[in-house]
Amino acid sequence: MGRTVPTYRLHLESILNDWMDYRRSLREKDREAFDRLMSKARQHASAASYAAHMDPTVLAILSILLETEKEIGSAKHIHMHMDTQREMAKNIAVADDVYEMLSKGKREGESFSDVIRRLGKGRKGSLLDCYGLWADIPEEEFREMEAAILGVDRPASQELRRRKVWK
Repeated sequence: MGRTVPTYRLHLESILNDWMDYRRSLREKDREAFDRLMSKARQHASAASYAAHMDPTVLAILSILLETEKEIGSAKHIHMHMDTQREMAKNIAVADDVYEMLSKGKREGESFSDVIRRLGKGRKGSLLDCYGLWADIPEEEFREMEAAILGVDRPASQELRRRKVWK
């Protein structure tokens, strides 16, 4: 015995077939976007079957809109998360003693980043010798680190000669 009422899925495939000439005339990028829209319509075919008394085209468009709304919500969530991460990256945690030292050196209207840049300006050792923050490091280790930092500014050949690795 045959089915007297066509299913929503049959209606949907018929509608999508009606759009094939349009699809073929699109550029490849647009065709890919069109295919994504059509797959969105297919994703909700089961739910749309319960509303089979409605126009299948309207149900297909509603399915596309529903999936698009979900994608927009997801993108907003990701954007909000990225903003939060960006804000958190601006606020770094420093030890209380370091904060106190930087606060002493801070001028009115100056940010902590500006203080660090100002204090480190013109010093080849960068911030290694800034305010004695590295006082806990043994002198020999400090000199090795300082030499390594200074070596970054030199051409590689000059640094290798200094270390007697290359003639």
